[in-house]
Amino acid sequence: MHKHFGTNLVTLAVVIALLAMAVPLGFACAGTPPRGKRYVVVGYLGDFTGTASAALVPMVYAIEDLARYINEEDPIPRIGLRTIAFDTKLDPRRDITGYNWSRDKGAELIITPLPTTAEALKETFAKADKVPVISLAATLPQIEPPGWVFCTNPPASYQAKALLKWVSEEHWDYEGTGRKPKIGTVGYTVPYDEEIYQGILEYCQARQDQLQWVGGFLMPMGTMTWSDEAEALRDCDYVCLPSIGEAAATFIKEFRDKGFMATFIGLDYVAIYQGLAVDECGWDYLDGMLTAHSTLWWDESAPLVDLAKDLLSRYHPLDNDYDSDVEEIMHTGSAYLSGFQQAYLFFDLVRAAVKEVGVKNFDGQSFYEVATGFQATYEGLPEWGFTEMRRYASRHVAIYEWSAEVEGLVRITDWLPVVD
Repeated sequence: MHKHFGTNLVTLAVVIALLAMAVPLGFACAGTPPRGKRYVVVGYLGDFTGTASAALVPMVYAIEDLARYINEEDPIPRIGLRTIAFDTKLDPRRDITGYNWSRDKGAELIITPLPTTAEALKETFAKADKVPVISLAATLPQIEPPGWVFCTNPPASYQAKALLKWVSEEHWDYEGTGRKPKIGTVGYTVPYDEEIYQGILEYCQARQDQLQWVGGFLMPMGTMTWSDEAEALRDCDYVCLPSIGEAAATFIKEFRDKGFMATFIGLDYVAIYQGLAVDECGWDYLDGMLTAHSTLWWDESAPLVDLAKDLLSRYHPLDNDYDSDVEEIMHTGSAYLSGFQQAYLFFDLVRAAVKEVGVKNFDGQSFYEVATGFQATYEGLPEWGFTEMRRYASRHVAIYEWSAEVEGLVRITDWLPVVD
C-alpha cells in the first residue's frame, strides 16, 4: 500500500533542497583530502520541489549512492567523488544560478536530468569554462553541433521514431483492421515534448502509407485538464503522452474516464513516474501502454540492476511510513534505476580519464578528450559510447508493455536501433 505516495517524496525533496543550498550532498568526506588524494566535485542540477520532483528525487539518490559506493568499495586511485546538488525547481531561470553556485562550490563536472538546463549551459558556459555537462534526457539542440554536452540516452525524437517504427511494423494489425493506425500526441511546451511531437509528426509524414497523423497538442506547463484534447484525439489508435508525470497521469485518467480506448505510448519518462500513474489511474487504465527505454527495468537480470538493488537496500533503511525506502523508490518508477545506470557510465568516464592523464592532470578538458572516444559494454545492455561527432552514448531502445495482470512492466522486444 502506498497511500501516502507523493507526500513523502515531496517532504524529502524539500529537505534535500534545503541541504543543497548549504552543504555538499553525497558521502565523500568533507574537509582537506588526505595527502596525495583529491576530490572530483560533481554538480547536480535537478528538480527537488517542482513538478518533476516525484521522479527526480530518487534520481539524485542513485547518483549519490553510486558515488558513495565507489568511494568506499571500488575507489578510483587517489580520487574521491563528492556530489553537490542544486534545486532548479523546474524553472529555467534558475539554471544559470545553479551552474554558478555549483562552480563556486568547486564543481568540475555537471550532471542534469533536465533538457532545458543542458541546452542553456551548452555554449555560453560549458564550452567557455570547459566544464562537461552530462545530460540524462537528450534533445537534438544538446548534441547538434557536438560540443560539451554528453547525453547518455538517445535524443527524444530518435527514440520516438524507433517506437513508432516498431508499432507500425510489429504491433498494429493492418489485416485485421483493414486500415492504417491513427496517431496523436499531447504534451507541454517544453523542449523534450516539442521534440517528441516533431519526431512523431515527421515519421508519420514520411510514411503516410503506414500511418495517419491525427494531430498533436502542446499545452502550457501546468495544464492538468485535458477535455478538449481528449475529445480531439478520441478516435486515435495510439496517443503519445506528456513527459511530466502529473500531466501524463491526468490525461490518461480523463481520456479513459470518457471511454476512449487508444493505446498510450511514450518513452521511459512515463516509467519514471510509474507510481504516480498507478496511484492516480490504476492498472486497468494503464494496461497495454507501450514505452521505449534505453536502460534496463527492475525485474531484469543484469549486474547493474543487481548492484542498484543492493545499494538501495544498503543505504536506504526502514522508515515509519513504508515497509522500506526501497519499496517506495521502486514503486515510484525507474528514476533511481535509470539514473543509476547512466551515472555508472559517467563515473566510468571519470575513472578512464584519471587513468589516461593522471590525478594531477584530470580536469574538464581531459574528461572531454577521453569521452569523445570512450566505449563501454555492460552486461545486459548494448554498447554505449561517444565519438568525435556523436554525443549520445546509447543507440538502442527496448519496448516494454504495461500489464495489469502482473501489475508491472514486461519487456517485449530485443534492443532496437534508434531512428535518426
